[in-house]
Amino acid sequence: MRPLRHTPLFMLSFFGLTGCTDILEKDLTGYGVVLLTPPDGFETTANVVHFRWEAVPEAEGYRLQLATPDMSNPVVFLADSLVPGTSLSLAIPPGQYQWRVRAENPNSHTAWYIRSLIVSEASSLDGLTPILAAPANNAAVAADPLVLTWSALTGAEDYRVELRSGGSTGPLVLAEIVTGLSWSPEGVTEGTYAWGVQGQNTTSSSQFSYRTLRVDRTAPGLPVLISPAQGATLPNAPFTLQWQSGADSFTLTQDSLYLLSTDQQAIRSALVTNAVWNDSLGPGTYSWFVRTLDEAGNRSTSVQRTFTVQ
Repeated sequence: MRPLRHTPLFMLSFFGLTGCTDILEKDLTGYGVVLLTPPDGFETTANVVHFRWEAVPEAEGYRLQLATPDMSNPVVFLADSLVPGTSLSLAIPPGQYQWRVRAENPNSHTAWYIRSLIVSEASSLDGLTPILAAPANNAAVAADPLVLTWSALTGAEDYRVELRSGGSTGPLVLAEIVTGLSWSPEGVTEGTYAWGVQGQNTTSSSQFSYRTLRVDRTAPGLPVLISPAQGATLPNAPFTLQWQSGADSFTLTQDSLYLLSTDQQAIRSALVTNAVWNDSLGPGTYSWFVRTLDEAGNRSTSVQRTFTVQ
C-alpha cells in the first residue's frame, strides 16, 4: 500500500484561501459566448426574433444589445438588456441591425460576440405575432370590466381577441372582433384565464399571442392581532408585535404594519414578510394595526389595538 503523504499546514491554508478567492472573483476574460440563433446575416419578415446562445461557466448574466444599423455607428439602441438565462425574445420593426452578447459577473465580463440581422417588411400577416401590452403575463387583477391592450400590428385591419378558461387550449369563454388596440370583456368572473389576440386582414391572419390572467376580486381574510393584548402595558424595552396574516386561497399576500402615535400619526409603516415585528419605543401610548394586500390589490385591515410603554 502506498503511504500517505502529509501536506504542510501552510499549503492547506494557501489552497483554501485561493479557492475562496477564485469563487468570489472568477475572471471571465478569455471565455467566449457561442451565439446560436439567429445565424449571422439572417433575414426575416417575423416581427418577433428569438435570440439564443450557450451558457458560459461562472457567468451570472448576459448582456444583449441590439442597434440599428450597426454597432460601429448606431443610430438607435433598441435593446440593452441584462438577461439571467441564455435566451431573449424581442419585438423588432423592419430594418437593418446588429446584435451582440457578452457574459458578465460582478467582477468581469467576456468580449462581445456580434452578428447582423435584417428584418424585412412582411407582405402578409402570416408568421407575425401580436405584441401584448397589459396586463403582464400571469398578472392578478381585480378590475371589472377587464382592460386588455396590445400594440398595433402592421398590416392588420382588425383583431380577433378571445378569452379562454384555464389556459390557451381551454374552453372559449368570450370572443370578439376589435378594430382598436384594447378590449374590455364584461361579466368575467373570478378564475384563471388566457387571453389571446390575432391580427387579421382580408387576405391573411397572424399567429395568436396568449397571456395568462388571474381575476381575483375577493379581499383576503382579516388579519388577526395576537400580542400584545388590547390595552397592555409594556416595559421601556424592546418588544414584539405578533399577528396572523389574512388568508387568501387564490393569490399571494403581503402584510403592512402600521404603528401610530397618540394623535394617530404614523411613526412606523413597513412591509413585513413574517407575521412578527420587533421594535423599541420610548414611554407613551401607541396603537397598531395590520393590512393584508393580495396580488390583485384587494386588501383587508385588522382591528386597531393600543398599548402603553412605561
